[in-house]
Amino acid sequence: MFRKCFLIPALLFAVILAAPASYGATDDEVIIGLNVPLSGPYALQGKDQINAYALAKQEIESQGGILGRKIRYLIADSQSDPKISVQNVQKFIDQGVDMVTGGSSSGVAVAVSKLCQENKKLFMATLTYSNDTTGKDAHRYAFRETYNAWMGAKALSRYLTSRYPSRKYFYITADYTWGWTTRDSMMKFTGSENATDVLVPLGTPLGSPLYHDAIQRAIDENAQVLVLVLFGRDMIAGLRQAIDLDAKDKMLIVVPNLEMHMTLGSPNHPISGVIGAIPWYWEVPYKYNFKNGIEFVDAYRARFGKPPCNGGATAYTNVMLYKWAAEHVQSFDPKEIVRALEGHSFIGLKDKETIRSWDHQTIQSVYVVRGRKGEQMKSAWDVFEVLEAYSGEDLAPTREENPVNLEPLE
Repeated sequence: MFRKCFLIPALLFAVILAAPASYGATDDEVIIGLNVPLSGPYALQGKDQINAYALAKQEIESQGGILGRKIRYLIADSQSDPKISVQNVQKFIDQGVDMVTGGSSSGVAVAVSKLCQENKKLFMATLTYSNDTTGKDAHRYAFRETYNAWMGAKALSRYLTSRYPSRKYFYITADYTWGWTTRDSMMKFTGSENATDVLVPLGTPLGSPLYHDAIQRAIDENAQVLVLVLFGRDMIAGLRQAIDLDAKDKMLIVVPNLEMHMTLGSPNHPISGVIGAIPWYWEVPYKYNFKNGIEFVDAYRARFGKPPCNGGATAYTNVMLYKWAAEHVQSFDPKEIVRALEGHSFIGLKDKETIRSWDHQTIQSVYVVRGRKGEQMKSAWDVFEVLEAYSGEDLAPTREENPVNLEPLE
């Protein structure tokens, strides 16, 4: 009798070990963790991400889900803080999350990428432009759909140097990984390595004298191009001070990573004449006749009453990429999904994109845009004029320029 009782648990244990791994909380759902800025300097971008994730869920479940499973989102406020984000994602992992996405800060992306790698969880970053995300801090379980600082700066610099050659540059830079790598890339490609640079902490309040003093210094130094390496609410704050000090009348203002919501909150169309780069803008699909992008914008506008920002487009694309990969390999096993995504080419919301296998950077077109004047705007959301489109193949760093060695999957 003792021998039989001992054998039954042993056999059950052997069966469990031999069974294939199961992913997802239940047979009916797949869990996706959304670590999104719902407060802090990038909250407007976070709200659009949440909207886009909701739209993706609605569309996917109307088609039968992912491998027959519904999506369950776990949502947490990143506050654009790496420490808080790591705590959020650890809670996701403790709840059995299958994939993590979201975010609007490269500091957050780098920290979350490391944690997901350690736990063998798939991470599909949303808004993160630092070169480091798919550079020195790249990981095998992490992917970036949007472009990096190098690509955006190279496109923007080509436009600037061809039309505004031999100008004196001045930089105001967000003091974290995105700001540093964007500034360095802009300096490299414009030949402005000796330009003055003023660092501003992420989340500096709107009324802080740091913005005023930095822009006044640019005026005093007779700068001809003012580069605001700022994002979200920080960019709005910097641009307000530039307007108050009449800097727009004295120099060209450049914002390396523009985003639709950063044009709001100030009177008299402050973004007019400002030049920047962007991976996607809601008018791009209509300008270039990108069918999927047009359908996305129309569906988003019908549900939320306004067009999506580029962060919303990346959020939506990440979920759709995850769906494709899971269905392609017929599994939620993250190792298999990683293999499927590596080298994958696809048509998302614009033209062809390709995820490189060796650094997980997506190669895609980059658009240089200029802020419209008030009389050129048909609505509050017609904020940018698309000036040029540049091929990602011509912009991306080579393997020699970005020597990444990702971890083995096993």
